[in-house]
Amino acid sequence: MHRRSFFFAGLAISLFLLSAHSPAQLGQPYLKPGEILPPLASQALTGKWLDIASSNRGSPAVVVFSFSRAGGRDAQLWTQRLMKDDPHLTIYTVIFLESVPGLFRAMAVSGIKDGMPPALQDRTILLYRDEDLWRQRLQVGNERYACVILLGPTGRVQWMTSGPFADALYSEFSKSKRALN
Repeated sequence: MHRRSFFFAGLAISLFLLSAHSPAQLGQPYLKPGEILPPLASQALTGKWLDIASSNRGSPAVVVFSFSRAGGRDAQLWTQRLMKDDPHLTIYTVIFLESVPGLFRAMAVSGIKDGMPPALQDRTILLYRDEDLWRQRLQVGNERYACVILLGPTGRVQWMTSGPFADALYSEFSKSKRALN
């Protein structure tokens, strides 16, 4: 009985200490406007190596993240609208597949390729690791929605959201993008 009391007391103290620290204090800071996008590189859907954090220097770019199939549909809404409104805007897509069982990954990749315009395939990376780190970094509250980041010409985050595609949110994005010009 005495041993059990120490265990629960230790557990309570540990939980208290963990809850007292923000993610920034634990070494996983949130990404905020004004900061440079952390390293983000992998093989693109076409097989080429893509380093997003250093590829967009010199002009604005958008990075659209998705963490689930539903998030992929929301990301598709964002990218379609972005491509329609500004065909010259550089758009990168990051799709996390870490939680997809290995047996189904090839099928998922095939479906992604089939549903994506060839122009985006060169700028789309699939990541099989660090999903939780990026969810926290981007403050993703609901994985059913895409996370969208507007990068300035120097690679600094200018604007970001992690919510459903909506005209009001897109207007907010457009206003931030115009401010870069």
